[in-house]
Amino acid sequence: AYEDLVTLPCYEWQHVLVLPKGHALARCTKVNLEDIAPLDLITYHPSFTGRSRIDHAFAARKLSPRIALEAIDSDVIKTYVRLGLGVGIVAEMAMQELDAADLVAIPLGGLLGMNTARVAFKRGAYLRQFVFHFAELLSERLPASLVVRALSGQGEDNQL
Repeated sequence: AYEDLVTLPCYEWQHVLVLPKGHALARCTKVNLEDIAPLDLITYHPSFTGRSRIDHAFAARKLSPRIALEAIDSDVIKTYVRLGLGVGIVAEMAMQELDAADLVAIPLGGLLGMNTARVAFKRGAYLRQFVFHFAELLSERLPASLVVRALSGQGEDNQL
């Protein structure tokens, strides 16, 4: 959306439903939006981390989720789930090994769709070697040669 930026995809991610281990849905490997809609839901504030995708998925099924709480931080959402204030929806990368002790995460990519994380570079800027190295650390799909090619205008939609 910004003419001065060139964006390149890094990786795909999905949201997960976060439940306490004792929750009735925690034993399910797959859930549907009809299972989630009547529950007290704790998720991101509308301006953060794919919240619009969550809202659109429920709206497409003509469902009104019961948003009990909104937060801008996944650790806050997980804390509220642990306190029994509802079930959470967070980005999958927010779940850590330590969370597995008391929380269950059920993938929601099939219901909410997948998200693409992108990295942006300022068009026409001189990039030092550490920037190229950083891009490669972000994703193996971003070798320096691809970044240079994209910045030079080669490749129509930067989905190189």
